[in-house]
Amino acid sequence: MLAPVSDTSSSQNSDATLIYGSLDSERPSPVVEPAVPNLAPAFRAQPTVRYYARPSAETARVSGSQPTSRLLVGGVLAIALLLLVGIGIGAVLLFRQSRQDQPSTSGPNVANVNPAESPSTALDRQGTSTTKPLSNSATIESEQNPGSLPLKIKATASSVRYAVQSNTYDPSNAIDGKKGTAWIEGVDGPGRGEWIRFDFDREINLHRVLILPGYFKSPAIWAINNRISGATVSFSDGTSRLFKFPDRMERHTLDVVSIRTRWVRIELEDFYLGKDPDTPISEVAFEWEP
Repeated sequence: MLAPVSDTSSSQNSDATLIYGSLDSERPSPVVEPAVPNLAPAFRAQPTVRYYARPSAETARVSGSQPTSRLLVGGVLAIALLLLVGIGIGAVLLFRQSRQDQPSTSGPNVANVNPAESPSTALDRQGTSTTKPLSNSATIESEQNPGSLPLKIKATASSVRYAVQSNTYDPSNAIDGKKGTAWIEGVDGPGRGEWIRFDFDREINLHRVLILPGYFKSPAIWAINNRISGATVSFSDGTSRLFKFPDRMERHTLDVVSIRTRWVRIELEDFYLGKDPDTPISEVAFEWEP
């Protein structure tokens, strides 16, 4: 009895070789593709990329002009500030000038004297005149600003001493505000009866006449010339006053209280004699109200 053939022997023999026939060798070998696992695509973070744009030519011009623009604005502001300061100063000056031009109601004015000073100390600091060639009856116009309306004064004299080199002795010298100049009469002797007259452009209310009798250029010159010891002062209302003067080199105030007049005339009467026979008057001023 034949025993059954078992397939286990063949299956257990791993070294068994499968022999193909000739027909199988002509067939191409199968291509085996590796299996790719089915994986879901993983998310990968993209890097952040920053872009810096290069400024254009127009942008560069604008940014480069900023310092220049600031300087221009600063210059304009500085000029405007200077203009404002100038306008302010001009306004102050105009205000002060208008205050000076307004009629004064606080007291009398002083023609031929600085109104900011007292009549006793300011006789020789203020006053302007227009000089003209003068004869014995010469005239001169002097426009004063005593703090009210300008007062015009015309000075005339009965006689005038001839000029010595550059020194003149015209009537205008008595209202030029200078102690170093003087009117000097021009007749022989001390000049008794000679006069100097001051005409105003309108009638005024006169209170005082301020006078420097003599030549106040220096003490030596004052002493060597004649000095007035007495003079008659006349006014357009027909009145006159006789005044006496001490022999001192100082200002003298002739108080006439209150006289309405258009002119004042000073006539020489008596003298303190010096070595020079001529008699000078250095300065005359008037304290008045309209």
